[in-house]
Amino acid sequence: MSDRNRRIYGIIIGLVFGLPYALISEYINVWSLPGIPLYELPLGRFITVVLTTLFMVILGLVIAWDEESFWGLLGGSMLIVVLSSIQAYINSGVSEGVTSFFLFLFTFLPRLIIYLPLAFFFRWVLGRLEQTLSVSRRTVSPLLALILLAALAVLGGRFSILAPAAIEALQDANALVLEGRSAVESGTDLPEPLLAVDGFAAYAKDPYTLEWSSDVDSLPVTRPIAAFGVTESLILFHFENGYLFGCAYTPPSHVPKCINITRVR
Repeated sequence: MSDRNRRIYGIIIGLVFGLPYALISEYINVWSLPGIPLYELPLGRFITVVLTTLFMVILGLVIAWDEESFWGLLGGSMLIVVLSSIQAYINSGVSEGVTSFFLFLFTFLPRLIIYLPLAFFFRWVLGRLEQTLSVSRRTVSPLLALILLAALAVLGGRFSILAPAAIEALQDANALVLEGRSAVESGTDLPEPLLAVDGFAAYAKDPYTLEWSSDVDSLPVTRPIAAFGVTESLILFHFENGYLFGCAYTPPSHVPKCINITRVR
């Protein structure tokens, strides 16, 4: 196989894996929770899909650039670590460059360990395509390999789906906001979990999104002790006006412990 054809196959491999993986991993929770406004990182889901797909295309191209596989594997993996770190920095909203730099250093090797096996897998698929095309001009075997690659991408993307307890917490949180707004409009008492949330009646009128997190300990509330293996959820309520509060959900109880995060004067 010529250098040109090998590089084209590298690009195709990256695209066939990257696009379905990015779509599934970014949108699977949106599809699982129709009608619930899920929080988006600063770059947004669409841009994240485009960037993730582009990163995989770059990885496939770098791996296929030369017949020597070692430097392509190592160089491609390191490049994707750097690019994904820049993307994570933008999404984090952190302004301290020094802090982000040291975080990048500490997470460099773990990220490299994640991307190296993927690079090996891309190279293995490329090798199978080269071998098949050198033996026969039939397109069935290469097409089958690419279909398998896309299927594995879909399978990998499905790992981004939230746990059932997290999905249930998001559904309860959305119902809580709607109940609270209804109480404010009708002039009745707020639901009990919202009584500790300062400013809800005044500020929780704008459009909102719900962000799920496992970092429940970061919310300064007293909550029940979770049983072993139970998934606790921290739900952050982001409003367009900047108002923010959070609720901790500890199954099997559906009653959250909430507190405002935005300072209300």
